[in-house]
Amino acid sequence: MNGKGLRHLPPEIGQLTNLEGLYLENSQLESLPPELGLLTNLVALDLVGNPLTSLSPEIVAQGTLAILTFLRDQLGESSRQWVSKLLLVGEGGVGKTSLLRALRGEEFDTGESTTLGIEIKPVELEHPTEANVTMQLNAWDFGGQEIYHATHQFFLTGRSLYLLLWNARLGFEQGKLYYWLDIIQSKAPNSPVLIVATHTDERDAEIPMTDIRGEYPQVIGHCGISNKNGTGIDTLREQIRIAAAQLPLMGEIWPLNWLNAANSIRYLRDERHITPEYLQNLMEGHNIYGDSSAVLSQWLHDLGDIIYFKEDEELNDMVILDPQWLTKYVYRVLESEEVTEGLGIFTRDHMVEVWSDLDANLRDHFLRMMETFDLSYRTLEQREISIVVERISFEPPEGLAQTWAGIGQRVSPGKEISMTFDLNTTIPAGIPTWFIARQHRFTTHTHWRYGALLADSSDRKHMALIQVSPRDRRLQLTVRGPHPQNFFALLRDGLELTLARFPGMLDRIERSIPCPGHDGKACSFQFDYRSLERAIEHDPPVLDIQCQQAFQEVSVPGLLFGLHWSTAGEVIAKIDDLQASMGEMQEEILSELSELRALAQREFTNAFRREQEKIESHCPNVFVLIPSDSKRWQARIQGQKMDLQLYCQAPGSWHPTVDGGLYNVDQPAEWLTRTAPYLRRLVGILKFASPMIAPGLGIAAVGIEAMMKNQLDMMNQLVSKLPDFKDDPRYRLEAVEQKGYGEQARGADLRALRQLLDKKDPDHEWGGLEKILTPEGHYLWLCGSHAQAYAH
Repeated sequence: MNGKGLRHLPPEIGQLTNLEGLYLENSQLESLPPELGLLTNLVALDLVGNPLTSLSPEIVAQGTLAILTFLRDQLGESSRQWVSKLLLVGEGGVGKTSLLRALRGEEFDTGESTTLGIEIKPVELEHPTEANVTMQLNAWDFGGQEIYHATHQFFLTGRSLYLLLWNARLGFEQGKLYYWLDIIQSKAPNSPVLIVATHTDERDAEIPMTDIRGEYPQVIGHCGISNKNGTGIDTLREQIRIAAAQLPLMGEIWPLNWLNAANSIRYLRDERHITPEYLQNLMEGHNIYGDSSAVLSQWLHDLGDIIYFKEDEELNDMVILDPQWLTKYVYRVLESEEVTEGLGIFTRDHMVEVWSDLDANLRDHFLRMMETFDLSYRTLEQREISIVVERISFEPPEGLAQTWAGIGQRVSPGKEISMTFDLNTTIPAGIPTWFIARQHRFTTHTHWRYGALLADSSDRKHMALIQVSPRDRRLQLTVRGPHPQNFFALLRDGLELTLARFPGMLDRIERSIPCPGHDGKACSFQFDYRSLERAIEHDPPVLDIQCQQAFQEVSVPGLLFGLHWSTAGEVIAKIDDLQASMGEMQEEILSELSELRALAQREFTNAFRREQEKIESHCPNVFVLIPSDSKRWQARIQGQKMDLQLYCQAPGSWHPTVDGGLYNVDQPAEWLTRTAPYLRRLVGILKFASPMIAPGLGIAAVGIEAMMKNQLDMMNQLVSKLPDFKDDPRYRLEAVEQKGYGEQARGADLRALRQLLDKKDPDHEWGGLEKILTPEGHYLWLCGSHAQAYAH
């Protein structure tokens, strides 16, 4: 039913109890009937591209199980929540706190101090059209000092109302209106903005509203006020009432027991933090159990009501009830003279001093929280020292240019990959410092506020330079080394994850990659990355493109090798060639083979990133199938018994689980029919699995090599007996990598696997594999040994 203009689903759809898949993408649905929650057999619900207003995006993002759970609980008693967010932003000293006092009906304070960090206070307003309804706007008053801007980014959320203040006495240029509008547009592109001029008792407020509205259509008005004498406050309050009533969250329908539980949690805010067990008991006191409690706790985290990282083993022992309380301790670090003078160095002794009123457990928890938010990192060599990235030097270290040039001289031509990102907007605070913190395991201790030099290993085989030019609104990532594709792809994923924190900026970014040169001569031309994508995805693909400087043809697959899903075949073919040439130039071939193997295996698992976020789909997804009763597959699959052996997914080092992770497959013929296309793709990557044994794995390399070879040979035999799906459009490589049928196919594959594993291993031991979310946003299921590489 996708793209058919469907506007409503009838409640009777809840009677289709055997329905397993419902694909409604790109329809016109604004709401879903609660009866949909009765479809307990529904495992695939696609709502992409629908203008839903009655279902929170945070619920949708959790997947089908979360959506059905929420709708099913709506079948009970439900209630509207008239609560949303009001955010006051602007330069320091413009009067944000004084305006908040005025909106709350409090008197003007001539001695009002500057806000340090964030203050949150409620503002209550009568709904303009709903009788007897009082709206509550939780007003966030942000300190305007620049050092806070990176931290503020975490709380500048969408579906909120923004008040952007500037001082009429000083002028809108000094108020940096365009800077703040760029930031709001980057973080919350669809949120309404009211521009407010303060101090209008001293000077008239004039700004180019026509130009501003043309460039920033989310600006809904401009109002002049005086906090001192109250002029314009009533007019502004009325504008806020009208705008707030139209916010997506205002009047949102919640299951009543969910709303009561959420309010109970909010009332506990003065307790600052509780245990997960206490949170669970509180929810159960409101008849919220199992899936419902998991969905609600994640929803409250996404909404900013609580901070609870339930998937993080180092943070999941505590639920923060008051995010403002946490930020005050973070700001203590940012404001510390010792950290400032030390260019970001934050020692454990200094931590005890700055957080002297916290016990040791809370201090460690808050430090780990700063690392999770990419505000700091602990060095691998000295675990007692943290680097606070918003306090590192603005200036690059001396000799950086010479060091980077020297690396280039040691690398043969063509062994460099670079991509330029033209952001075409103000570069938000946090870029690239969040990226520097996120990639700290690659640090060379050469970094500054706008860049860093990184290395993939202690021997610095591959080096990377990330640098930002705020004036040019440009960012560049370059990797040099003998086989740079793998390290570049890894770092680019981490960089794209950082940029994705600014959804309003993504469509404005122009990516380009340099021409490799011609006949041994360098060329300065830059190819537009989107043009290259369109060329390779064209039917038939455009394989050559003209350099507009030298007017010579350049290979499109060559430019995109290892950078785009379309070149996966070329990467695999290259691995085949290398394995066939093992007798010659052994060391060099092994090095390139290792890098490309890691790239191919990582990109395979990365293709399932979206599905691994969903409750019903996340599970280990690399495995082999082997016959249960014999060493060889029978001529026919029908009636044959088989076992499934899970594999650790460490890129470049896939291997079987050592302790457990072996399951008998019931009704194998039926299960294989459901997963055959996935198995074909998996076996294409499994043939490059390598018995690279991590220390402490607990099995001899010789033994595992023989076992893996036998397992992979049998897996190949099995796949050769499966039905051929090559003509099914759902399973073409391009479909699997793009939206549409490919997303549905991936989801069905993982759900079928998850259902099998749930049945065979209800405790989810899964051979000791741990779910790891890497700093680059990849979900990997790793053995304990390989998981250590990501331990903090």
